[in-house]
Amino acid sequence: MKKIVFAALAAVLLIFAVSCGKAETRDISMYDLSREMLAATKFGEMSYVSSSDDGAADLLANVSDIDYEKVLSFFIAYASDGMGNADEMVVIAVKDAADAEEAKRTLVRHLESRKELYAVYDPTQTEKLGKGEVFLKDNLAVLLVTGDNPAVKAAFEKFTA
Repeated sequence: MKKIVFAALAAVLLIFAVSCGKAETRDISMYDLSREMLAATKFGEMSYVSSSDDGAADLLANVSDIDYEKVLSFFIAYASDGMGNADEMVVIAVKDAADAEEAKRTLVRHLESRKELYAVYDPTQTEKLGKGEVFLKDNLAVLLVTGDNPAVKAAFEKFTA
């Protein structure tokens, strides 16, 4: 009897340890999240695309080369007129939190590419891009290039709490 109780207790502890080590997989409304983030600071005219749009895989490919089969949902909000405004926000939710780091790496590469482009195309945006931020929360990879990243990040954190 003691062996059965011990085995059951060990199984429960193992399940608990495994579940605590995994990041949460979130399926949130990208539209609602984007509205909260956009409301956090003043933006110029922004364009918006998401995983709900036709051709979503091709749209995401503009900012990330992650295998689209790994993506649960995403949104991209970017300055409609890139001249004099490098504002951009991207949130990618992956199906498996284990793929979040890969999604983050693709956004870091995208940010570096934008820095190189704007250094030639519109150097007035170099400082804003230099303050660009890429981070993770659970299964969400996030890119922020805004005039007030802390306010936009706070809106993100509040929405995803």
